[in-house]
Amino acid sequence: MADITSRYQGEVSDEGQQNWRGDQVSAPQGGQAINKTSSVKLTELGSRKVVGDRVFRYALAAGAIGAGDLAQYGGTQLLNVTAGTANPAGGKIFTWYAATTIGANDYADGYLISQSGTATNMGYAYKVKSHSAIATTSTGTLYLYDPLVLAPNVADKWSLHMNPYKNLTEMTNGTAPSIGVSPISITSGDYFWVQTWGPCNVKCAAVATGLKVAANATGQVGAPTATTAYGIGFAMQALTASERGMVWLTIAP
Repeated sequence: MADITSRYQGEVSDEGQQNWRGDQVSAPQGGQAINKTSSVKLTELGSRKVVGDRVFRYALAAGAIGAGDLAQYGGTQLLNVTAGTANPAGGKIFTWYAATTIGANDYADGYLISQSGTATNMGYAYKVKSHSAIATTSTGTLYLYDPLVLAPNVADKWSLHMNPYKNLTEMTNGTAPSIGVSPISITSGDYFWVQTWGPCNVKCAAVATGLKVAANATGQVGAPTATTAYGIGFAMQALTASERGMVWLTIAP
């Protein structure tokens, strides 16, 4: 069961060290400490929290994640779908044609991108603010944070991506992007702080001190291989297989 079950139950953030900056999260009642879980959303997904030399982002779990386990992106993506109409440039409404059913706000705080088609729209990206449910093979309205630079071309292909910190799951051998490390044990449906930068206790394979590490098995880091194309940090000690060890994370500062 989550530590926090009501938005105003009076929890306070109890970390002994914090760096408060203008880009840092603001949440009710002091919010949620990095060692607590919540069944209710206390701030926006992806909100940034700095505790000393460590950085955390607010996330939602879609499966159990162990303490020290690496978490991966678990959001769904809708690819190569056309716009519903040519909405005017400068507006913050995008009419979306849904090939499959979309629940209300499934993609809130996610991203809409122009994926292929005319050269004028390709490459543009917009953050989604909210949307109502959209039925299969019908159109609906996405409300955007950003104004449209150009009117969408209905012949272009667009795609919709969930917020990167929504529906995180335990890493499964680098099959999806590495988002961060869970500092505590997480139950599916919990909101929690996932660590993305700085010194971190991580499940690991054997790696020598100072070498780069990457996701290489379920929930753990190890030396990068041909199938783990990018590193997510560096070993701060000689890492031992089947143990936890200190890694300097370099995922999101």
